[in-house]
Amino acid sequence: MLGHGLGSRSHARSIATSACTAEAAEPAAIAASSYAEQYPKATLTVNGKRVQVPKDVTILEATQALGIQDLTSRYRTRDLFPKLRNFSQAWDEELKEEYGQYHDHSGAAISIDFEKCIKCGRCVSACGLVQEMNVLGMQGRSRERHPTVLTEAMDLSKCIECGQCSAICPVGAISERSEWREVEDLLDSKRKVMVCVTAPAVRVAIGEELGLAPGTIATGQMVSAQRALGFDYVFDVNFSADLTIMEEGTELLKRLRKKWGLELDIQPDAASDKALHRAAAALEAAGGDHSTQQAEHGEGPLPMFTSCCPSWVTMVEKDYPELIPHLSTCRSPQGMMGAVVKRYFAQKMGLQPEDICLVSVMPCTAKKHEAERAELRRAGEAQDIDYVITTREFGHMLRERHIALAAQPEGNFDSPLGEGSGAGQIFGNTGGVMEAALRTAYELSTGQPLPKLEVGEIRGLKGVKEATIKLPESAPGGMAGRELHVAVASGIGNARHLLEQMAQGQADYDFVEVMACPGGCIGGGGQPKTHDPLAILKRMSAVYELDERSTVRKSHENPAVQQLYKEFLGAPGGHLSHQLLHTTYTDRSQTTEPAYSHFERETEPVKVACMHHPDNQQAQQQQQQQQQQQFQGGGCGGGCGCHSQQAQQKQ
Repeated sequence: MLGHGLGSRSHARSIATSACTAEAAEPAAIAASSYAEQYPKATLTVNGKRVQVPKDVTILEATQALGIQDLTSRYRTRDLFPKLRNFSQAWDEELKEEYGQYHDHSGAAISIDFEKCIKCGRCVSACGLVQEMNVLGMQGRSRERHPTVLTEAMDLSKCIECGQCSAICPVGAISERSEWREVEDLLDSKRKVMVCVTAPAVRVAIGEELGLAPGTIATGQMVSAQRALGFDYVFDVNFSADLTIMEEGTELLKRLRKKWGLELDIQPDAASDKALHRAAAALEAAGGDHSTQQAEHGEGPLPMFTSCCPSWVTMVEKDYPELIPHLSTCRSPQGMMGAVVKRYFAQKMGLQPEDICLVSVMPCTAKKHEAERAELRRAGEAQDIDYVITTREFGHMLRERHIALAAQPEGNFDSPLGEGSGAGQIFGNTGGVMEAALRTAYELSTGQPLPKLEVGEIRGLKGVKEATIKLPESAPGGMAGRELHVAVASGIGNARHLLEQMAQGQADYDFVEVMACPGGCIGGGGQPKTHDPLAILKRMSAVYELDERSTVRKSHENPAVQQLYKEFLGAPGGHLSHQLLHTTYTDRSQTTEPAYSHFERETEPVKVACMHHPDNQQAQQQQQQQQQQQFQGGGCGGGCGCHSQQAQQKQ
C-alpha cells in the first residue's frame, strides 16, 4: 500500500530526501495547510492524493494527517524506503561492495549511515574543533569529499560516544543506536515489571522535543506520560544523584584527610560542635559506625576527578590511562540506580532482578555504552540497566503512542526511590556535581553549612571554571583554615586544555569535575535538536529554578537516602556500598587506534601533579637553566648537540 501511488521517480526522490531529515528531528505534528501561505510549497503524492506541504516539512509531519506515520511505525517500514544512492544509475555491484564504508554500527551508542549525508561537515567540526577528538574527518577530493571515520571502525577508535556529532547532524546520518522500539515491545508484552528512571536534564528538555518552549519544566507531565506508556514504576535519578554525593563526598574527604595528614575519620561523639554532631549523626543514623567499614575503600591520589560522565571516563581509559587512579571509584547516578533497583527494590517487592526491566531515560548517548560495561556487572548476573533511551527517543515514543505531554496531569515519582534533593537536580548542569558535593562535604567536615549554597564561581557556560573554598577557623579535627581548590571543565576539548595546564604545573586542584558535553548534561548528545542559540542557557536556568524550589537542597538531608543506608546499605563507603555502588576502570589505550592528531602529540604520559611539588619545582628550575644557557650561548641548552657543532666550528 505504501509503495502504490508514490508517483514518478521525482516524487519518490523527494519523499526519500524528506525521509532523511526525519531521523534528525520530528517536532510536534503540524497541519500542512497551516504553513501553506507562508512558505514555499512542495507537492507530494501519497495514497493517490496530491498534498501541498512546505519544503522544509519532513515526510512524517506531512503525512501524519493521512495516517502514514502510524502505518510506517506499526509495520516498521521506515528503513525500507530507498535511499538517495539507490536512485543513482551507477548503483551496481561495485558500489554495493563499498556499502561498509558508508555504514558503521559497531559502536555501542552511535550509528552511522553516510548514505544520508549531505556533506555539510558539521559532525567533523563538532568532533575535531569542539571536542578535539578527531575521530571523524573528511575524505576524498572535490565532489567526492565526504565525512568518514578516520580509523577502521568506531568501536576501534578513540570515540567517546558523546553524541555531539549526532546532535548536530541535520539529516540523521549520525544518530544514537535506537532502542525505543524494543522498549515498546516489552511494555506491550507485560512479561516483566517495567521500571523507568529519568535523569535531571530530561525534565527541562522533553517539552522542547515535543514543541514546547526551550527550558519548559515538565516534570509532573513527564511522569504521567511515562505511566501512560505503561511503566509500572517511575523513579527519579535525582535520588541516585544524592546517593552519588554521599559516596563521592565520603571518598573525597578521605583523600583530603590523607593529603593533609589527618585521621581518616571524624569521631562525632568527640566533636564539641553541635552542628558537626548533627551532620555526622545523619551518616551514623543511616548506617551506624562507618569508621571501620570505610577502611575497606581503596585510597586514591589527588586531584580526584568525578566519574559521573561516561564519555569522560571512556576518554581517560582510552587516552589518559595514567589518570585512572585519580578517578572517583563511584558509579554514575545511572549505575547506582540500576544496582539499587535490581537489589534493594527487588528485595522489597519480593522479586528477582531478572523479573525487572529497567529503562533509563537519559540526555546522553554514552549512557548506552555505560549500561553495557563489563565493570558494572557481577559474575553470573545480567546488566543492571536493561535499556537506555535518549530524550529524543522518549519523544519518539510519546508521538508514536499519541500521548500529548502538555495535556497530561501533574504526576509524582514513586517511593522510595523517587525522592531527590535540589543538589541532585543540578547534576544536569556543568558545575552541578561539584556544587552538590561541596554542599555536603563542607558541612560534614566543618559542622557548618556552606555560607552560600549557590557557588557562583563554578556556574555558567565558561569552558573551564575554578574556585577556592576556605574552611572556617572554627572547623574541628584539623580542618580549620584549610583551602579546597576545585575546577570544572565543560566539553572534552576544554578538559584537554585543563589537563595540559595541570601537567605543566600551571594549576593545582584537589577536586575536578569534567563533563564531556558543552554545558553539561543539558547539552548532551541525546537532547532535542534546536535552532535556538539560547536553548542551553534556558535549560540551565530551569535546572537552577528546580533546585531553588526544592524543600531539601542537600544530598545528605534526603530522608529517602538515609533510609536506604539504614535498611540496606549500612553506611557510605561501607562493604555493601563498595560492592554495589563503586566500580573499576580498564586501560583501553592499547586496544583502540589513535586519532590522526595523536601522532603529532608527545607520547609521554600526562602527570597531574601539584605545581608546588618538589619534583615539579626541580623540573621548572632545570627548564629555566636551559633557557638561560640558550640565551647566553645561542644554542638550545645542549639537548640537540648544537653546542658541540659550534665548538667544532671554532676549532
